[in-house]
Amino acid sequence: MLESDFFKRSRPDFRKLKAFGFQLASGSNDNRHTYTYSEELPDGQFRAELSVSEDGSITGRVIDLETNEEYLPIRVENQIGGFSGNVREMYLEFLAKIDRACFVPVHFMFDQANRTEAWISREYGVDVEFPWEKYPGNGTFKCSENSKWFAALLTVEYGKLTKDADAADSGEASRADKHDEEEVVEVINLKADSEKIPELTKIPGVYHAWHMNKKHWISVILDDTLTDAQAFDLIRESYRLVSDGKPTKVKSTGAWMIPSNPKIYDVDAGFRGGRGEIEWHQHNNIKPGDEVYIYSSAPNSAILYRCEVVASDLHYHGMFKESKGYERSMRIRLIEKYPPDKYPLSFIKAHGGSVVRSARSMPKELYEAIKKSR
Repeated sequence: MLESDFFKRSRPDFRKLKAFGFQLASGSNDNRHTYTYSEELPDGQFRAELSVSEDGSITGRVIDLETNEEYLPIRVENQIGGFSGNVREMYLEFLAKIDRACFVPVHFMFDQANRTEAWISREYGVDVEFPWEKYPGNGTFKCSENSKWFAALLTVEYGKLTKDADAADSGEASRADKHDEEEVVEVINLKADSEKIPELTKIPGVYHAWHMNKKHWISVILDDTLTDAQAFDLIRESYRLVSDGKPTKVKSTGAWMIPSNPKIYDVDAGFRGGRGEIEWHQHNNIKPGDEVYIYSSAPNSAILYRCEVVASDLHYHGMFKESKGYERSMRIRLIEKYPPDKYPLSFIKAHGGSVVRSARSMPKELYEAIKKSR
């Protein structure tokens, strides 16, 4: 569908939707709130409508105001030029305006893929890398010990996974397919014990590796067929195998790094309004007394704030309170603010760190370098 494809790498911020003018639809209930918005397109002949549900579904349509019926020609792919092409372009601009104002960008299409990325960053202190310009949705994760891949998050047509599975093992357990053969899905490729792969691939959701050596790698579809716990166990095993059995847990320094996007949230204003303290969503086992360094993304791309945690494991009341994954919060107190040129990304990378895209433990080398220089 046009709308689901358009927003496949975005997630709604329901607070922003309401501020933009979305209204709770009649018939919504506590289990499935749906918010709707409509406006006339610039030519005055059509009205665009969009509905966003808390379960993640997004639907829309364009209404011909003369006939009061849905204008279906905009659904024709590769519609360029002509009357219907112009209407489609106006509708796409309508969607783009809402995307910019009300949605938060994410790296991946599936919720489980985004949860997995966040978990890997917390667990191992590494961020996803996107090495292929031609395939911007395909990312890799490298072991901090040896820079070898231990996971690759890839997009693939679902039918290619099942075709490979049938060719590799005709005795494989039958699958309750959730997807059409041509639907693009996300999988994470993981290293596994070659002797265990025949049994692993009998588990629904686990396949012989797509586009990698099937004797040593598997593909796990990230559509919640496996639970997060099951997927994370397979990731731990992959990391262990690729890291040559070295410890898999990053040693905590008692200091944490968290990202902030200045285009979305004004941290300075937050601290002023909170008299030097601010509420922040919490994804880690952060505890009172820990230090938290706030990394501000582009155009700053630098660590700008050093804070102390004064309370943790609170009920979250912040700007993304309706969004999944924001159940806990912490309260942090500003200790020191730095100019953007003091701890820029070049400094972070020179001392064992990388771009901060999710909350993570600060590498010991970076922590010591900041302590010496501040």
